[in-house]
Amino acid sequence: MRRWHLIGVLALAAPVLLLPWLDARYPPDLARLGDLSFAVEDRLLRLFSTADDTVRLAATADDVDPVYLDMLVAFEDKRFWRHGGVDPLALVRAVGQAIANGRIVSGASTLTMQCARLLEPRPRTLRSKVIEMFRAWQLERRFEKREILGIYLTLAPFGGRLEGVRAGSLAYFGKPPAHLSPGQAAL
Repeated sequence: MRRWHLIGVLALAAPVLLLPWLDARYPPDLARLGDLSFAVEDRLLRLFSTADDTVRLAATADDVDPVYLDMLVAFEDKRFWRHGGVDPLALVRAVGQAIANGRIVSGASTLTMQCARLLEPRPRTLRSKVIEMFRAWQLERRFEKREILGIYLTLAPFGGRLEGVRAGSLAYFGKPPAHLSPGQAAL
């Protein structure tokens, strides 16, 4: 019986021990983060599309009102500041709900996992979710939490060809995200 315990422990420990090797071998692809639109600004004069025909403008956590960040974290990932890319409580909750209901009821994606999906879009499969969790771990090792928010704020979809809070804010409200009202930020 002890041999089976040892095999079980090794089976669980092996992937964790392999993480640094996998991280070095398969670094995250950050290319989409650098493919930004060109903006001619005084007041906004014109936005030019990226190579993939989106309007994507860089944004950092400092570019938005702190109220916006608070709403984003509260809605998308309330334990963002405390987890390492994957929220184990959300994962257990989502799996438990799926088992109890026989279907997926809610997700467990963190903001960091969403960044991984936005950087490297994939079909929504269990394999993709495992890759997203690994990529989230990688992003958390490479970036500070506010930088991860910047990745999300730059790549998040805002409808049509708009990506990023800055592009969305300028297109919908004609002003930068730092000047949104609480109602506009909630929208």
